[in-house]
Amino acid sequence: MHKLFIAILFTLVFPNTYTVVTDSSIVEWIGNKVSGSHNGYINLSSGQVILKDKKIEKSELFIDMKTITNIDITNEGSRNYLVNHLKSDDFFDVENFPNSHISFIQSAEDSTSTLLTCDITIKGITNRIKFPVKIILTDDVAIATGTATIDRTKHNIKYKSKTFFKEIGDRFIYDNFTLNFSIYAKLDKGK
Repeated sequence: MHKLFIAILFTLVFPNTYTVVTDSSIVEWIGNKVSGSHNGYINLSSGQVILKDKKIEKSELFIDMKTITNIDITNEGSRNYLVNHLKSDDFFDVENFPNSHISFIQSAEDSTSTLLTCDITIKGITNRIKFPVKIILTDDVAIATGTATIDRTKHNIKYKSKTFFKEIGDRFIYDNFTLNFSIYAKLDKGK
């Protein structure tokens, strides 16, 4: 009983560090245009979450922009064209900006979820975003799921944006894109 009390006290008082398991984490992107949408996945290269009193104290996630994939286009040539275009300087300029970064700033909780405020860096440009997450904790695992909406034009991604090209008619791509995520992290036992 004494050991259990000490373990619970240690968990509540001292921060716990969790390392993101990249192979078990999923980040799906969705981009919309007037005539439909495209979606695919992108991989995390690394990440860490520090929890104290079961709340996020610090978190950093690194995204490998070279891993962008598409899953809705069945024709291989068309699919490869889209992926290469997303990697080009019209969009994410992966050659010059191979990584994106999300850094935790603060959180606010309600009865159903946690509202995170984070800085997201894409193409070397950092902007602040807010989005809700659900966090599930077990003895040695933390899982965070949620959806974040990002305005690509704030990261200098203007291709076919009606905000910048008013004369584009119905050939525009919406400024906002969505990231649906499930981040799986394991407790670092030695920390």
